[in-house]
Amino acid sequence: MSNFEELLGFAEESVHNKIGIYLNDLQRTILITTLQEGRKTYDQLAEECGYSPKYVKQDVAPKLWQLLSQAFDQKITKSNLKAILEQQIRHQPSVIEQPPVIKSSVPVAPTAAEKGTILLVDDHPQNLRLLSDLLEEQGYEVQQALNGKVALQAIPRACPDLILLDIHMPELDGYTVCQRLKANPQTQDIPVIFVSALNEAWDKVKAFSVGGSDYISKPFKTVEVLARVENQLKVRRLQQELKEKDRQLQQALQKLEQLTA
Repeated sequence: MSNFEELLGFAEESVHNKIGIYLNDLQRTILITTLQEGRKTYDQLAEECGYSPKYVKQDVAPKLWQLLSQAFDQKITKSNLKAILEQQIRHQPSVIEQPPVIKSSVPVAPTAAEKGTILLVDDHPQNLRLLSDLLEEQGYEVQQALNGKVALQAIPRACPDLILLDIHMPELDGYTVCQRLKANPQTQDIPVIFVSALNEAWDKVKAFSVGGSDYISKPFKTVEVLARVENQLKVRRLQQELKEKDRQLQQALQKLEQLTA
């Protein structure tokens, strides 16, 4: 039978190797309590860790079970976690002994800049705070703007990798901000995800027609926000890699033309 430390380390390593994410402290606390077969409820854990019970039950815990389910390609819950981990460890292929390799005891996680810089544009501070906490928890670098005017001034000076843009704002609404960004060659390639309580088909059609890349409806779900953010950042990285390869190809062609001449 595998011991507690072995199960915990195996679970965390599997999530990181398969998905590329390190569990945060609160997720790790839930995992430890579950593996130790503790009787603590999510409400008790939330109180001990200084979080709201709603946040733990509706955001943190569901995300943890989803990550573990993805890592092991099967449904994992609080009740079957320990049994599945023990089964997975037992069925690991035997490893031929190799010379010992010295590794750092501290895992090197990607920096916030490497994960991506995200600009949040919303005139409600509580929405900015909620999204900031969610994204920073996943390792992203987050910037904030309380209205469209501030965003349009700040973006050209420090272009983010992604913008989450509220639609209804004073002075300049999200549609107008997005149109101006897409009209500027310096900012036109930055993907924009609209975030709005509006959920009519016409609103979504208009969001895409002005250049939006995606749309999230309020009240948003943590899993959906993270999935859409990561998807747009992947597309952004692929586009940048393609541009760089195209630039290198053009340089090579110019050199070839010079040599031929």
